[in-house]
Amino acid sequence: MDAETIRTVARLARSRAERGSSSGHGDGLERLGATRALRQRAIDLEVSANELERPRRRQKRG
Repeated sequence: MDAETIRTVARLARSRAERGSSSGHGDGLERLGATRALRQRAIDLEVSANELERPRRRQKRG
């Protein structure tokens, strides 16, 4: 998966987290802690995307 696709998934996770926490009646997401988990997943995905874009250092073979 490329970095942009990973960032798109992170945006979707954040969007779902916001939609879940803003609804007045709630759909059970709050009870299960899904909002917090989705936000954390988005952060993890963005870190992964950044790592994919980071230039790789060559490893010396011994």
